[in-house]
This record gives sequence, C-alpha cells and structure tokens, in this order.
Amino acid sequence: MRAKNLLILNILLLLPVICLGPAMASTTPSDTVVFSHVSVITMRTDQVLADQTVIVSGGKILKMGPTKDVAVPKDSVTVDGSGKYLMPGLADLHVHLFSSDDLLSYAANGVTTVLNMDGSPMHLRWREQVRRGEILGPAIYTASHTMDGLPPLNEMFFTAEKPETAAAYVRESKRAGYDFIKLYGTLRPDVFRAILQAAAQEKIPVAGHINRQVGALEVLKSNQVLAAHLEDLIFSRFDRPPTDPELVEFADAIAASRITVTPNLNVNPTNAAQLKDLDAVLRSAEADLLPPAAYSQWMPANSRNERNDQTAQQLEQMQQVQTILYKLVRLLNARGVRLVLGTDAAPYGFPGLSAHQELAELVEAGFTPYQALVTATRNPGEFLAENVPSAEHFGTIEEGFAADLLLLAANPLANVQNAKRIDGVMLRGRWLPAAEIGKLQASVRAHNAEIKQRLLEIDAALEMGDMGRAEKAAEPLAVEKPPWIAEWVLMTKARKLQGTKLPAAIQVARWSVRMYPESFSAYTLLADLLMQAGKLSDALPPVRESLRLEPNNAASLNLLEKIQALQEPPRFTPVGTYRIEYTNDQSGETQSSDLLIEAAPDGRLTGKKSDLREKGDQGGEASALRSVQAGRDRLWAVAETPYGPLEFRITVQNTDLTGYWAGPFGRNGKLAGKKIK
Repeated sequence: MRAKNLLILNILLLLPVICLGPAMASTTPSDTVVFSHVSVITMRTDQVLADQTVIVSGGKILKMGPTKDVAVPKDSVTVDGSGKYLMPGLADLHVHLFSSDDLLSYAANGVTTVLNMDGSPMHLRWREQVRRGEILGPAIYTASHTMDGLPPLNEMFFTAEKPETAAAYVRESKRAGYDFIKLYGTLRPDVFRAILQAAAQEKIPVAGHINRQVGALEVLKSNQVLAAHLEDLIFSRFDRPPTDPELVEFADAIAASRITVTPNLNVNPTNAAQLKDLDAVLRSAEADLLPPAAYSQWMPANSRNERNDQTAQQLEQMQQVQTILYKLVRLLNARGVRLVLGTDAAPYGFPGLSAHQELAELVEAGFTPYQALVTATRNPGEFLAENVPSAEHFGTIEEGFAADLLLLAANPLANVQNAKRIDGVMLRGRWLPAAEIGKLQASVRAHNAEIKQRLLEIDAALEMGDMGRAEKAAEPLAVEKPPWIAEWVLMTKARKLQGTKLPAAIQVARWSVRMYPESFSAYTLLADLLMQAGKLSDALPPVRESLRLEPNNAASLNLLEKIQALQEPPRFTPVGTYRIEYTNDQSGETQSSDLLIEAAPDGRLTGKKSDLREKGDQGGEASALRSVQAGRDRLWAVAETPYGPLEFRITVQNTDLTGYWAGPFGRNGKLAGKKIK
C-alpha cells in the first residue's frame, strides 16, 4: 500500500504542471521499482526470457534474473509483469523538437531517447531539464544548427560560405555543448572538408545529409558518422533510378564505409497521406496530440504537401522511390550496416507514433520484427555510446544500463505492432503506467485544443497580412510559455507577404523575434525586410543581434555588408547593362549573362537577366530580377531559378566588374565582366 501511495503521489505531482505548460517530472523517481514475473526481451538476441524479475534503482537496471532466484528489496514499487513483455525503450535518432510540449508524445509512445537534428540554445536547455527531472520526456541528444551553403535551402539554417568561418562554427558548437554537427547537402566541397577536419580536431561527430557536390561515394570515405535519409544517399549517388546491380554495388560501398544510416522509410508514406487527404490527417485522433507549434506546420496554408495538378505523378513517384528504398535497406541489413531508426518527426510524422510507423515500414521492407526493433534499441544505444562521451548505455536490458523500458501487453517479436500495446513506460527509473500516461495526454490534449482553435484564426489573419486581427486573436496566448507557432511558419508567412504587404511582413518578423529571441535567423529575417523597406538604420540593430548570436553566419555577414553599403549613394550610375561571366569554383563551368538594370518611376531599381549562349548571343527570353540594390561601389542583383535564388554581388570600378555569385545547392564562385551601356 505504501508503494502504491508513493506512485500516486508522483503522478499527482506531474499532473498540474503538465496541464499548464512543459511536462514536469517529480523531483526524484521512486528509489526502487521491481518488475516481477515478466517476460524479458533483452534485444541482445531474439530470445524471450520467461518469468524474470528486473530490479531498477537510481535510474539503472540493478539486477535481472529468474524470479525464483531474485530477492525483492523491501519498500520497492512492484509491477506485476505476468503475461507481459519488458523491452528497452525505443530511440528516434532523427527528430525536430518544436517545443517542450513535443516530449510527452515521444514518451507516451515508448520513445525514451531522441536525437534532435536541428539544434538551438532552447534545445540545450530542454536536454538539461530532462536530465534533472524538471521536464518529463525522453533523453535528448541534440545536433547544432543545420549547416548549409549560401543561399540556404531553409533560411533558418546556419550558412557557411568560407572554410574558415565553417571551422569556427564547429568550434563554437563544441564549446556550446552540442552533441553533433548537423550538415545539409548543399555545402561547397571545400567548406564540407573544413567542417570535417575541424570536427575531428574538436572530437565532435558529424551527422546529416549527404553533400550533393561531393557525392555519396566521397562522403562515405569521410569521417561523417551518420547519414540521414536513405533516400538522400540514393539521390546523391544516382541521377536516375538505379538498377539492381547498381544498388548491390552501392550497398557494398556503404558497408565498407562503416557509416551509420537512418533509413527514414516513414517519410514517403507520411507525405502521401497528406497529399491524398490532408483534412482527414488533421481530423485524426493522432493529430489531436500534435503540439501547437508542430500542428502549425501541418495546417493547410503551411503544409509542405499541397495538392496540385502534379499530385498523381508525385504519389506515383513516391511509391517508386519507396520500392527502391526497400531494396536498398534489405541489402544494407544483409551486409551488417548499422541502421538506426529515424523519422524526421514532427515535420514528417507524429512525434512518437512515427517511430512505430517506421518499424512497420521496415517489416514491410522484409525485416523480421526483431531486426526492425534492433534499429530502435540496441543500434542507437551503441551508436551514441561510440560518438557521445556523456551518453548513458541504453538499448538493451542488462545490469548497469539505463532503465529506459517498455512494458508491453503482447510480444513485439511476434508482431511489431505489439510495440504499440504499451502498459507502461519507464524513463530513467521513473515508472509511468499506461493509465496515468493517458491522463497526462488527455490533459495536454484539452489544453492544446484551445490553442489550436485559436491558431486557425491567427494563421488566417497572418496569411492575409491582417496583423491587427492576428494580434487580437493571439492576446490570450501571451501566458503560454512554450512556442505555440513554429518559427518556420512565421518566416514563410513573412516571405509570402513581402512582395505585396511589406509592412505586414515586417510585423510578422517582429513576432518571430519576440517568439524566438535566441534565433539568429529571426533577426536576419527582420533586418532583411527592414532593408527592403528602405529602413537601413532600423535594419542594423537586428542584423548585429543576429551576428552576436551566431558571429559566423554567412547570410547575416552578407546582409550587414549590404546594409552598410546601401547607406551610401552609389559612386556609379546603376542603370545600364552588365555583361558578366561567372564560373563555378568547383566544376569550372562558366556561364554568361546580361543584367539589364532600369529605374522604376518611384526610383527603385528593377532589372532583367538574359543568359548568353555565346558572347553577345542571347539564349532565351529575359527573366525579371527579384531585386536590385546599389550603394557605394556595389550592386546586388537576385535572379530566380527553378531551384532557388541566384545572387550576384558585383563591384563596379568604372566599366570593370568583379565580384562573387551564389546559387542554389552551393553552386557559387567568382564573376567578372564589363558595364557596356
């Protein structure tokens, strides 16, 4: 009775705080918890150990053995495991945490360890709060800000344009306490190599996407330890669907590299479900548990999966790619490549639930339930133990390992779906029965429902640029501490508005700064929009604050240089034709274009870009430049391409032109030319 009362007291301590904000844990777990008469799946083998007793104390597995041979300590909490199965908690090594509200969803679904793949100072705080028992949730490991080239594929990414600034960021990330360096796929090869060299010197592991300019085979020879997305590996190796013999050869190369891979098989099915019927997805019971910040990214106006006249082809392509992924993941598993579960939740899956979808996808691909579960337990535990010195040993049930455990009502080795039949979760020795988890989720669901309903009104107002209506709708949310709308959503809204309602776009950017005061990208967005509005003096403080937060971010450095130059009148006549040749630093490929710059009636600079096949020979219709700006001896012109913006930074000396260009996917280099009119 005393043990039962202690358990109820621990849960009651949790409930009031979870209803109001981040899920708070009691100050200390019960000293000792005993699982008796339980069938144990250690995950060292695919055997089930019947009628075992497992003793947990101090957050560790203290002892395990046949029930008849193990003495139960006095005053311990005893959990009757008769007819039940005890296995290690699951790990998801590719998540994106939008708020601390996400953490309960992971824990409730048996995910007891996560690797956050795009970090910030708030993630470092959550990691420590979970460790201290102040927030209820899985153990958190976190990578740095995602490092990308300039221009980045996502403005929230840290941009690295030069090897020396990239190396400096690696050193800063190590000092800040991040567990990994996270890479995206568009970095210049020289920058990529500088990152890996600095990471080796700093002894911090590198994870992330496969660099498209370097290519998969070269990345496999590097010291990058984790490849996120099996699909990314394929696309960085082949520019067409590979043949079966090519897949075999590629699998051999991956196996020889000793790199660890997250298959991320759940992403295509998740995207397909949203493309087929997003409304049905958002009305589902699973969506009820999406925390508001994550939910804001799934809303129709913000969804990455928007139906259009190409939807049928997209769905067909997803299925074709999924078939190739199934083939390759089977080949990798047969060759002993270490595979670790990763889902890319919450952008591409429900937190916690997506882990079970990934397990089902692995079985669909041909894995046994045991092989699938290894990717979510033993393999992640070994991977983190090898790469993160502070990592606890977890992922198997053995003495001395972390007590992150699942108690299941049925055997997951018989059917991997049984891993969802959770009777209780243990987080580092803290025992939470399923009934109490349900109460916590119900409280959070009710609380979040009110915020989500208000989010619908806020989102509609932001989409229209009606900031008065948005501010009014958001007033009751002033007391909400966790971010209740994703920074990516605010950034996207601001960019949508900047062409037609620039003042409203600036207000949205100010919202983002208030909501995310530690985000360098929020300040860069605000500074850029203020610059576009001609408010150069107002733009300087936010760009400087961005650089205070991240001194080596190339996008902010470039923006500061631009703002300072624009504060002076041009020393040349901006109107005219600029004939430039620009060379890709890596491939040596040279292109030629004419930039025709004109002055609009209101004094703004506009222009068009015409590509040249041969010198003086226009190769097609001229396309409008997105923006043109001039100051001091500099001119900036931004053109659109099918893959993203292409920026020309031109220095003008009489008629001579020199400078630099930066295009999508890290394609950039020097430029030169003449001003011919």
